Amino acid sequence: MNGGGYAPVAAARRQRPMPADRLTSNSNETGLLINVIRSLTSSVSEDQREVEKSRLEKGYKESGALIDRLVKNHQQDVEKCLVSFRDVSSKISNCRERIHNVRNALHTVKSLLELRRDDLKKLWHENAQQKSVCDILAKLEELREAPSKIENLISKEQYQQAADTVTESRELINGRLARVEGLSHLSAEIERFAKVLIDRINDTLVNMLVVEPFEKHLFHIIRTIPEHRINQNPYCSSLLTKSRSGSGPVSSFHNTSGKSRILSSVDALSTLFRTVEERNWDVDRLMMLGKNMIDKMIVNTVQVMKIGAGIDESNEGDTTHLKQLMQLLSSQFDSASQKHAEFGVLVEKQLGRNDVLTSFWRSAQSAIEVVVSEHLDINPLLEKQNMMGSVGRKQLFRFENTACAAPNTTSSSHQAKAVICKPSAYNIKVIFPILSRLMETTEKNINDSPCELRRFMHSFVMRVFVERVKGELASRIEGALRGGEAVRISSNKKILPSCEKVLTLCKDIHDLIISLELYADRFAALWILVLTDYFKNMTDVYEKMTPKTSDPSMPSSESAPTRCQKISAAWTADDDISRLLMSLPNWHTASMSPMTPAVESEQDVGERNKKESEILIGNLGHQAQNSLNENNLITDMNDIKMFASLHESLRWFSDEIRELVYSLPAPVKLMLDTCMVQVQLKDGQMIDNNSVPSAIEDCVRRLESIADSCLLLLHIEIRVHCFFHLAPLVKYRNTSSNNEVDPEVVALGKDLHQFHDNLKDVLSPSKLSYVFDGLGHLCASLFIHYSQFMPRLTEAAKKRVCRNVWGVQQRLSRITNRRESDLDRARAFFDLLLDNTPDGILAIVPEKRSLFSATELNYLLALSVRSDKTLSNQPGALEKRQSILNSILSK
Repeated sequence: MNGGGYAPVAAARRQRPMPADRLTSNSNETGLLINVIRSLTSSVSEDQREVEKSRLEKGYKESGALIDRLVKNHQQDVEKCLVSFRDVSSKISNCRERIHNVRNALHTVKSLLELRRDDLKKLWHENAQQKSVCDILAKLEELREAPSKIENLISKEQYQQAADTVTESRELINGRLARVEGLSHLSAEIERFAKVLIDRINDTLVNMLVVEPFEKHLFHIIRTIPEHRINQNPYCSSLLTKSRSGSGPVSSFHNTSGKSRILSSVDALSTLFRTVEERNWDVDRLMMLGKNMIDKMIVNTVQVMKIGAGIDESNEGDTTHLKQLMQLLSSQFDSASQKHAEFGVLVEKQLGRNDVLTSFWRSAQSAIEVVVSEHLDINPLLEKQNMMGSVGRKQLFRFENTACAAPNTTSSSHQAKAVICKPSAYNIKVIFPILSRLMETTEKNINDSPCELRRFMHSFVMRVFVERVKGELASRIEGALRGGEAVRISSNKKILPSCEKVLTLCKDIHDLIISLELYADRFAALWILVLTDYFKNMTDVYEKMTPKTSDPSMPSSESAPTRCQKISAAWTADDDISRLLMSLPNWHTASMSPMTPAVESEQDVGERNKKESEILIGNLGHQAQNSLNENNLITDMNDIKMFASLHESLRWFSDEIRELVYSLPAPVKLMLDTCMVQVQLKDGQMIDNNSVPSAIEDCVRRLESIADSCLLLLHIEIRVHCFFHLAPLVKYRNTSSNNEVDPEVVALGKDLHQFHDNLKDVLSPSKLSYVFDGLGHLCASLFIHYSQFMPRLTEAAKKRVCRNVWGVQQRLSRITNRRESDLDRARAFFDLLLDNTPDGILAIVPEKRSLFSATELNYLLALSVRSDKTLSNQPGALEKRQSILNSILSK
């Protein structure tokens, strides 16, 4: 038998068919043998038998010899076959004997079993009962040791093994040992440790999902704080201890052990909770614990930042610290989101919940809303009620400090810890860009747009902040422009303080537009509102300073004299005159940037001075001689300085506003280009369907128009003074002194000096040049123009006129620091009158015709004839000489 207990079986033998020839031979031999036997038995003859017998014996001997020979040749094979045969025969005999013995034994056992069947059955039952009792005792022993085993596994953080032990214990108590009495205490103990295990797992998960991601970013801050300040706060001390021991979240945040701990915890929860309801309950509870921990970690983060920045009651934080806080919170939430994403994958796989990340970001939004509300000085609950359209009820009692009060992370004591700087609605400027990134991240993770945080911020910005900013802007602009503030001139600045204040408002709005890009259209509307109000105010100021007509119904007093219309203001308001004066090159020169010097040749200067003088003399020459009085002039130098300040302020203000608009980011500009507004001006005019940048530019241009009017008014006013003081010089007067100029020249010089003294510190050099350049040409033109109205001049009167020209030139040169060569032409005009007779003047006309125009030469010739004692009484003397002059000029 082989190793498997089976005896070998010989292969079946197959008989090969014999060949046909051999078969025939055998049959022949057999037939021969039968014939021999038959012949022996049937033969009667003895001889025949003997023959046959001899033949048979002979054949027998031959066969025997053949057999002997064959046996001899195969002696060894034959011996082996005999030995093998004997062995096989003996084995077969032994097997037969053993089989016989087994058969006898079986017959014996059968007979015995039939006799003891009931006894064996009873013994088997007793053995099974004994075995079951031993198994139950072993399970009871395991159950008795289960609480200590669970406690030991919990202490080692082997949560999966502890969960398996709890599950096995529950199955025993509720299964095989359900009918065992006296296990209620042990069952309660196991359930108690099961709750401890669940709490420990939840705490571990909260620590890995929230605490470690938050503390990972606090370690960088805690290392920069002096140790004596760290010891003032227990939490900072614990962070420092973790940092030194190397057991903090930085070392375990991304390693494999942390992920395996999360996996082990999730597997343990999956083992402990079998039903879907239980699993959902625990996940909800875990998310609530995470929410509470987020609130706590935010408070801890604020404390660490306060200690790091040295912020206390005596040293308040600012918006820089708030921005750093929000950036830190954003990084902390991003890290916690990564851990929740990993946790959410495991929970979805093991527990069937796929809303872990969504729940985290909802909790994060709530926490961010609280922090934002505290720093923006708003009530988050009230804002939510306003956003939902509900009306809150006033609480009659408060229960925050009672024993049964639920934990409230938004209580007043809690809020006091989570503020890093003074609450203000304007804090939104520094935190809104960070909040925008958080809102985008939230919407990306929860697939919900807009998210709750965005709706909260939209409600705050649209319902609270914009209105608050609008109210504060109205109050601030009212304070800047109230009463005399709008026209108050600073003692050491050329810009009006009111203009600086309004620009500060515009810069604040500009900052709001950049910080809160999503609401740029709302703040741009406030910007336009401020500009429109300022334009209305500046228009009122200008109109008050330049009344069109005097109001006789209003009494005048010394403190508030009645204003009457000024010639310079009337000319500035006249579209034709102002357009003509602004078309001259000197206006464009004054309007150019100081950094861009104007290039103007002497010929160009002479041409534009000549053109301007012609315009002014043509409009004011006759009026100045007849009806011009001091009431038509601006004699109060404070008004002059005010016009200059108003011009420089509005020009500076316009440039600054354009710079603010230019500095807006491209996306904001694109948004504002598509936002159409309606603007109502002071006169009730409405501007519709205008984009925000166009509306702002329109307001700026209107302000620039007021500024240009102020500069043009100063330019005209100082020339009106020249008309006022030089026009009386045409009258005849008897002067006894030959060395003094007329009082009008002295008064003109005084006015010019006052103008210069009040304008030089306010106007820029190019604007100051615009005001004073060309005065020499105008005065020279006035002297020559008024010569036609002069009566007969004596020699003394001629010298007086020359002294007056020289006196004006001297006084003007002191101001402009130039010779004022244009007045040399006026002196040459009267020098010709002094040195030549009318005929002498005709003689030198060909030489002087390039210096004077034909009209001026006619004035000179007429005055010379009037001053000649002989010719002045001759009829036709002037006409004759004028005819000669015309013929000379026509050549």
